[in-house]
Amino acid sequence: MHKYKCIFIHIPKNAGSSVMKALGDSGGRFHVESGYYNEVNDYFYKKYHRFAIVRHPLERLFSAYKYSLQGGNGSQSDKLLADKIKSNSHDFASFVDALLDMHFIMQHKLFKPQYLFVCKSDLALNIDTVLHFEKLADQWPAFAKKHNLPHSLEFINRSEKVSLPILTSAQYKKINQLYYFDFELFGYTPIDVN
Repeated sequence: MHKYKCIFIHIPKNAGSSVMKALGDSGGRFHVESGYYNEVNDYFYKKYHRFAIVRHPLERLFSAYKYSLQGGNGSQSDKLLADKIKSNSHDFASFVDALLDMHFIMQHKLFKPQYLFVCKSDLALNIDTVLHFEKLADQWPAFAKKHNLPHSLEFINRSEKVSLPILTSAQYKKINQLYYFDFELFGYTPIDVN
């Protein structure tokens, strides 16, 4: 990202492929935490503008679930993940009950909490700018202009819009707990469990 003097932290299922394409990178997904870039090259990490896109945790979770069911990017690990989900659940609600726990979300980057990609161990942001998926069409033009990035953002790899399934209070509570810091740190209201 030397051309634009920026570091984009690509959190899965948050329009990252669209941003990478706009920046001229078509090398596929590269989902690593901000600390990785800091360790690899501290000089550029401090010099370049660092940014990421976050998304409502429930919307992102459902998007990751649908993407995984379809085999993800077709890699062996994504196919294994699809098989695991299909063999242990029959819909989103049963996936939340049967598979969604701390071990699962830490094992699979598509489901990993967003704050782990962009925060230090003390929960302080390790990047300069957080954009919100839900407001990206409005936020991107001004952000791009300010940082000399391509002004147009073509939304690619977008899944078909499907209404979120209705879950039980216990399932919403589980999601609120597992993604607590994503709700808290990025300004999202936890799901009402009543």
